[in-house]
Amino acid sequence: MERQEVELYLQELGDELERRGFEKPVRVMIVGGVYMLVMVGNRESTQDIDVVLMDMPDTTSLDTATKESRLFKTAVRAVARRLKIKQHWLNDDAALFVRGFAPDPQARHWKTFNRLEVYLPSKACILALKLISFREKDRGDVEALCTHLGVQTREEVQALVDTFIAKHWQEEYLLENTLDELFY
Repeated sequence: MERQEVELYLQELGDELERRGFEKPVRVMIVGGVYMLVMVGNRESTQDIDVVLMDMPDTTSLDTATKESRLFKTAVRAVARRLKIKQHWLNDDAALFVRGFAPDPQARHWKTFNRLEVYLPSKACILALKLISFREKDRGDVEALCTHLGVQTREEVQALVDTFIAKHWQEEYLLENTLDELFY
């Protein structure tokens, strides 16, 4: 999906949330490919929209789901049916990861789509998250974020990661090895 489609789908979701009786906007924070598409511009499209629900539990666990989060998920599926797009077009699969690693993502409001308010974390936070969970397919994103942030050295990257990610997570996820590979 390209940027224009992303915004169309988000508008459709905001409208659907209103139809389903949401009185206050649902706040979501965008991470993943859409973030890179919108904020960094290093790609033309992405497969889906990864979000973190900011005011309700994530929808990935039936144990923690609330009436509101189930209704949100139903609205997402309704948009998928109406627009004939995949059911998983918007998901919060990364929410547990993001909340666990970066409890303060320095999110700022980006746009409002009727009953959907969209926030974006800082580029520094996204870089820290990409480094702690580094996969080879993230290399281009890491390089683009470093360029945008003016980060050039291992020391600068380490200081940035320290701002967001606790030391015990850095050790458990072998951040040192990732930095060795990327900043030799």
